[in-house]
Amino acid sequence: MNLLDKLKKDTILLPVESSTQAGIIHELLVHLQNLAILSATSNLFVNITNNEKSLPSAAGRGVAYPHSTSLEVDELVCVLGISKNGIDFHSPDGQLCHLILMTLSPIEDPCEHRKFITRFQTMLNNPKLRSNLLDATKNSEVIDIVQKWEEEESMMDDIS
Repeated sequence: MNLLDKLKKDTILLPVESSTQAGIIHELLVHLQNLAILSATSNLFVNITNNEKSLPSAAGRGVAYPHSTSLEVDELVCVLGISKNGIDFHSPDGQLCHLILMTLSPIEDPCEHRKFITRFQTMLNNPKLRSNLLDATKNSEVIDIVQKWEEEESMMDDIS
């Protein structure tokens, strides 16, 4: 699975307006609703915020992965929010989260998001790429950064 299979120019929010964990979850869900991917957001909001109480989605190093299943999606849906100031997601390392990748999975395949998140984490293991994403000012820049990384990864796979 490639990141650009799910991350598109219109599923990137840069910069996000919210400054709180609940606010960014709501903002990302409303963005998906505005794209006509979701018809409503209240049940998902409650589900995701409840998940956050029992199992926080902050992974450390400035990244959070809120997620849920949804009856409204028949394939994995991803939306990336980038916060210049950072948002407190109660990260285990105490850092504010600047990259918030929300995934919604179909009920029939609730674990599909794990492959996507693993691939995203692999990309973020490169500190320069992480920095470039945080410095991006337009969605198209984010897409270009991800595309370049995926092309380089593909070439490395071809060599091995």
